[in-house]
Amino acid sequence: MSTDPASAKPGSSTAAVDPIVKPWRSVRREVDLPGATAVWVLTAHVLTIASPALLVAAVSAHRAYLETVLDRPDLLIWSALAFVVASVCESAQNTLDRWYLTGTPPSLLDWLFNTLVVAGLGLQVLAVAGDREWVWGVVILGVLVFADFYLIGLPTAPVQAIMGLASAVLLFRALDQPVVFASLVSVFFTLFFLDVLVRTRQQVMHGFTTIVNVTGVVATALAIGWAATGQAGVGWLGLIVVSVALVGLALVLRPRLLRLPATPRAEQAEEAASTR
Repeated sequence: MSTDPASAKPGSSTAAVDPIVKPWRSVRREVDLPGATAVWVLTAHVLTIASPALLVAAVSAHRAYLETVLDRPDLLIWSALAFVVASVCESAQNTLDRWYLTGTPPSLLDWLFNTLVVAGLGLQVLAVAGDREWVWGVVILGVLVFADFYLIGLPTAPVQAIMGLASAVLLFRALDQPVVFASLVSVFFTLFFLDVLVRTRQQVMHGFTTIVNVTGVVATALAIGWAATGQAGVGWLGLIVVSVALVGLALVLRPRLLRLPATPRAEQAEEAASTR
């Protein structure tokens, strides 16, 4: 019986590995995006996964101060961990989709991603007011309701909005730093860029949809640092002016963004480039 790898069937265990195909090419095939777009989208996800480290660093650096204004500052670290795992779940789903986001139907990984985000917000609520048993009950109920609503197809946005608003309000009361409300502005931009992405399939928007999620974690880390060191930070006027300006700019640009062409898939882009 011949043991020549060249004669083995492609599906057999003795099939030879083509030495010409480098590992990076195999990895590249799993990202169904043109080169520059792929770099932007992947960079946005790496930054999003890494950003909770800023929150962990802020809590670690100012633990003594936080223990005077929060009930359970350690839960902020657990919230950061929840955000990291959520982002990893999202990246795993993107890998299954070959990173070409089209607004696919719900999936297990997407359910985990969204539920963990809400759980992370709930942990921030408990970090501020975790000494009250009824708060634990409300937060746990909120996370369970969100998870169930997702699975049975009921609107989940109101539950997430309430949890996010509660987190921002409580953190503001504890730290007296308006910048924590920047997380609410990021929700608008997440929905804004996602809407443009789904309508146009322009995958550059995938990167923007992802990167704006960093805002909430960065804002919380800044608020902790400023409050602990007695700095004024960003005031109400500055926050409102910047937020209104950014939202206004986005709305003005929306008609133009909706005319963006769909991003060609990687193979299509390579074929088009080879015929030029």
